[in-house]
Order: sequence, then structure tokens, then C-alpha cells
Amino acid sequence: MIVDAMSCFVPLPDVFAAAQLTLARMDGYLGHFDRRAVDGKTAEEIEREALIAGRRSCPTREEFFAKLDEAQVDKAVIYNEMFETALGIGTTTNDAVAEYVTTDPSRLVGVGGVDPLRAESVADMARSVRELGMRGFVLAPFKHGLDPMDPKLQAVYANCQALDVPLLIHGGINWWRAAPYDVGHPRHIDAIAAAFPKLTIVVLHAGWPWMLEAVMVTWRHQNVFLDISAHRPRHFTIPGSGWEPLMQFGPRAIQDKIIFGSTWTLLGTSIRSLIDEIRALPLKSGVADKWLGLNAARAFRL
Repeated sequence: MIVDAMSCFVPLPDVFAAAQLTLARMDGYLGHFDRRAVDGKTAEEIEREALIAGRRSCPTREEFFAKLDEAQVDKAVIYNEMFETALGIGTTTNDAVAEYVTTDPSRLVGVGGVDPLRAESVADMARSVRELGMRGFVLAPFKHGLDPMDPKLQAVYANCQALDVPLLIHGGINWWRAAPYDVGHPRHIDAIAAAFPKLTIVVLHAGWPWMLEAVMVTWRHQNVFLDISAHRPRHFTIPGSGWEPLMQFGPRAIQDKIIFGSTWTLLGTSIRSLIDEIRALPLKSGVADKWLGLNAARAFRL
């Protein structure tokens, strides 16, 4: 079973455009992934071109399912984020995610967004789960300018715990120069997990570059998982890359806690290539299958 637990924003042209605009607005992000998109350009030019590029990059439904077929993906998470209050960019609604999931509910898994700065958005989490079928919520504290233990975020964590759905929270470095770089440090995940012991937490992007701490927190808390999206698995074995703790403990002590997500839109490669890179890692028998789907199936109760 292969589960792409962080495949992409719901693949609709306006949503992909908003996602690309978000990268452009957070100074440092778009340039990290593509220097050509920012070098020698004004902020206005960067944002205008980002909108165009986002729309162009959005696959049709047929193209999206072809990507999944090529990679032999059994389940794919499509998601939403909500940060309009902080960033001034509207993405989409959880209703739109739910509608897209209906195109193949046996294969697609919808994960919703929530704006912690809007009380009505936090209150709507229950409807998103019970009526729309959202299987979790995505959140990046740095995009909202909030400390991870801010009471507004704790309200989101409490709702996820009460609704018994996973919290998918940004972990590790963020590239936005206006935000503290260590908002995603694993010590914050440790605090959240301690305060909400029944909450399933998926740490997006694995917590790099603080991998030893990320491994420790994952090992320490039963309900914490590490998602490896936004990184090329082929880099995990490069000496000095910072991934050594993952390769030491990922196939052993926390082999049941590693989750594959492709975020193929960020990495500029195919889902299949990323899966092939995982299968090429020096993992003992059965571990790759856990990383590629079995662990995610448990976290999302698929």
C-alpha cells in the first residue's frame, strides 16, 4: 500500500495560483525553490508571475490521477491551508476539498485548513470533519505569526484531539525571512504532544535540520509521526546533510513513525521518482513499505 500523505493542495487552478503567490509573498521562500523566479525582479513582478505560474502548473483531474497511477499510489492526501487573515491570500474552502474528493473517494483523502486567527474558522472544524469528511487539519504557525503554544493555536489542537483527527503541523526550518527560523523546532512539538497526549501529530517536513531532536520527540511520544515531504530522499544518505539521525533510527526505533509525502509541486519532480528514491535507500526488509504507506494508513486510520 502506498499513501502519499502530503500530495498537494486541492488541484484547482485558482488554488495552485494562491499557493504559489503565498511562496512569493513570504520573502525567501520562492527563491529557495527557484532562484529564476525572483532574481532581478520587483516584488510586484514576482507576485504577478507567481499567480500565472501557479495556474499553469495545476494538473487537470485526468493529469493528476495519471500521476498517481504512474506512481502506483493507493491513497493521496489533498489538502487546504487557511492564512488569509495573516497573509492576505485566500486559498479555498474545506468544502472545495470535500467536493474534489468525491471524484474518487476510495483513493483521495481530504485534509482541511483552519485559520486560528478567526474564531468562526476554528468553530467550523467540527463541521469539516463530521459533514465534509476531513481527515485532519494542516497548520503552519509561522504563517500566522504565532508561537506554537499560543492559546489560539491550542484551541485548534484541542479541537483536533476532541474530533480524533491528526494535526499536520509544519516542522523544521522555514525560509520566510520575516519569521523566526526556529518556530518549527521539535521542542515545540514536544510541548504540544505533552499538553495534548491523545492528539495524533504529523510533523511535516520531518523537523530538518534538527533531526536528532525530531527523532527524539517522535520516539518519546506515542502519537507523533515524522513526514518527510519537501525533501529529496536521495539526500538522506549524503554525509553531513543532517539526515544521519533519520537513517540511524528511522529504520529501527521509529520505523513505525515515518510517513511519506511527496509535495511534488515544490520539488519539481514526479511522485514516482520520489518513491523510487525511498526504495533505493539502505532500509532493511519491510521498512520501505512502512514509510511509503503502512504508517500513514495507521495515522489517518485509512
